[in-house]
Amino acid sequence: METPVRPPPSGDRHRSAGTRVRSLRAVACALTAAAVVLSACERAAGPGAAPAGTPAPLGFQATATVAPQHFRPDRAIQPLVLPAAAGGSGALTYSLSPQVPGLTFDAGARTLTGAPTEIGRYAMTYAARDQAGAADQLTFTITVENALRRGAGDQVFFLNPAGKAIDQVKYTLRLGESPADVYLIATHGGDTPEPLGKVVKLVDTAAGPAAAERARTSSLRAQPRPPSEPAPDLPWVTEHNNNPPLLVRGSASRSPSAQGTQPQDPVGSSVTITEVLDAGGDHQTITFDRRAEATDGVTTVKVYVDRGAWGCGAPQCVNRAMVYAIANRFLRPGPANDIYDWVTAIYGAPWGPHEHANLIPPSAADTINIMLYDINGDGYPTGPDDTARVSGLFHSYHNYPRAGNPPSYRNSFERLAIFLDSPVLTLDLEISISTLAHELQHMIHFYQKPVLRGATSEKWLNEMASDVAEDLVASQSRVNGPRGVDYDDPTAGRPGNRSGSLPWYNLYNDIQVTAWDGLLANYAINYALGAYLARNYGGAELFSRIVRSERAGV
Repeated sequence: METPVRPPPSGDRHRSAGTRVRSLRAVACALTAAAVVLSACERAAGPGAAPAGTPAPLGFQATATVAPQHFRPDRAIQPLVLPAAAGGSGALTYSLSPQVPGLTFDAGARTLTGAPTEIGRYAMTYAARDQAGAADQLTFTITVENALRRGAGDQVFFLNPAGKAIDQVKYTLRLGESPADVYLIATHGGDTPEPLGKVVKLVDTAAGPAAAERARTSSLRAQPRPPSEPAPDLPWVTEHNNNPPLLVRGSASRSPSAQGTQPQDPVGSSVTITEVLDAGGDHQTITFDRRAEATDGVTTVKVYVDRGAWGCGAPQCVNRAMVYAIANRFLRPGPANDIYDWVTAIYGAPWGPHEHANLIPPSAADTINIMLYDINGDGYPTGPDDTARVSGLFHSYHNYPRAGNPPSYRNSFERLAIFLDSPVLTLDLEISISTLAHELQHMIHFYQKPVLRGATSEKWLNEMASDVAEDLVASQSRVNGPRGVDYDDPTAGRPGNRSGSLPWYNLYNDIQVTAWDGLLANYAINYALGAYLARNYGGAELFSRIVRSERAGV
């Protein structure tokens, strides 16, 4: 609710903020031919002139002003010392009105202190009076608002550090003339560890037709069901990734060109994929249009979007900004500056030379495809009680070409691909960015373990490595990983923190850390083990050795 501007008290003349008002005694001089009379007039009208034995008029200096003040609610202000007046009869007294809730004016020290409690814009009158009743005054404004001003570099603003209950609170972030990526991260203090389900309204008030005011409601996080329930898993995908069909060794050379080349699609082209829906072989056919591409000069990422999920103008549809964010956060020119570089530096290459005749050629490593569609057909999340959903997947099925494999591979995409859930992307870009690191590790795991080393990892180990991948690259990718603490906060977070995966471990620590039961809690339990190992036994180097090892479990 907007608080109206409060007018100054009536009866005093005033001007706008930063100006001064004072009463002056007019002195009339009659021009005569006598020089003596003219000289007397000049003395009477001169600055500060007064009859002998009378005090100088009360007033603030001509340069005295008070700049407009901007304060945050519930934050102590820096003491504001107001200017002193001069002249007048006897002792001077000072007043400041109206009263700003939460602030206190010490008239003796001419100082305003405290912490404002009510949002609004206040038109202030600061007055000085002498014993004879003469007065002078200054006017200025005090604005109490949740306004955040952009500085240099990355910034983090803590909006409600006291953890007060808030409702219908408006925050204004002033970005200036240049655009910026803005992420809002929130938690609650309830009795369950699930992330906040509150819906917020994001309003862009930048000028210009391309950035006309728009309102989009979005949940801050996809809401998981209680951890005791089954995870929104695709068991046939998990099974294929961790226990792939027999890999046929061929006589072909290990050189990247020996087993054919990767199909190439021109910009703007379309591909049709028949995706497996369940273990029984049911499937759906989806037409994807290529919407974005990025390269670092060696590897290329291509982003495809389900034609039915693209650009409908509603919040549930994928748009150009989203696909370019996905492409450029995953891969960009330059060393060590994207998710692909960071994750592969830890775990190794996602594809390359191999000795298996029934797998896609090593040249497939040149391109990674990111496919956006509604993975489970469960639509746009409707609120905090909506079912948990798959935010992304890697399916090694598509690493098997159609030719030379059983008929069940007739729907293979025959390329390296990561699939992202388009409703989750439109709901929360941060989740999808983190999911890219998670699924890229699964892709690498398949190549490094069964393809290169003939090892098939236990499911918990594969999932633990993916959760740790999100954790290890969270600060570089500027998204909060499974730790549940701001990505740039190196501490354990505030006491009582219920965000992220670790509180689930505290609630369900009777579940075996080296087990996979297909529960949501398993992700938290496996991550807790991985986070402990990474922080105590070698960090990224430890997990590099785990994934690039013939060992596959305990």
